[in-house]
Amino acid sequence: MLRPMLDVIQNLLTLQDKDQRLVAYRTERDAIPREIQTKQRLTAEAAGRLDAAKTRAKEIEVAKKSLQVEAGSKREQSARYKTQQMQTRKNEEFTALAHEITGTEKAINAIEDQELALMEEAETLKPVIAEADKTFASEKQKYEAQIAALESKTVNLAERITELEAARKACVIGIDVDILERYERLFQTKNGQVVVALENLTCTGCHMKVTTQASVELKADKHIVSCPQCGRILHLPA
Repeated sequence: MLRPMLDVIQNLLTLQDKDQRLVAYRTERDAIPREIQTKQRLTAEAAGRLDAAKTRAKEIEVAKKSLQVEAGSKREQSARYKTQQMQTRKNEEFTALAHEITGTEKAINAIEDQELALMEEAETLKPVIAEADKTFASEKQKYEAQIAALESKTVNLAERITELEAARKACVIGIDVDILERYERLFQTKNGQVVVALENLTCTGCHMKVTTQASVELKADKHIVSCPQCGRILHLPA
């Protein structure tokens, strides 16, 4: 024979509490990898900003050296033109060399302008790099600590889940198979709210009124009483 329904209901409430906690722990555990990925992404973004600034600084240095070489070549070329100009006795050749000298000097000026712009950019990058370096170090430390805490939390949750799973196995012993199957089906479809209180003839699961007869049957403690609206198992609060 089945034990009194009150005893069965109490077992189901105990089981429901364990299952609800299992769902909560598993949900919390399953969300942790995404949280860790977010922290890792934020760390990588901070590192990326620092790397981008440092890379640009290196590019500027390379560009400056290239311009310096180009300017040096132009100055040598200008000097050769000037030497040739001093040695020539032909007006046309003198004029042509003067034109070349002017063009070379303009090119040198343009190169020097580019160098100056790069030097100014390099100066503005220095505080940017310093700030990015400081931010990266700070965020890396912060997110690594948070990741370590999340990893520790994963271990703790795993332990709690293992303990609860063992306790659940012990809890279902003695519960009628048909009742257990019904409970588990409702747990999946009713968002973990299977056994709910009947208060003032109202099902606290769906908040719909039930008949007075339902309350009478619950007090009789002869069989499981379900809400006619939502199908949840009813019990009278202590």
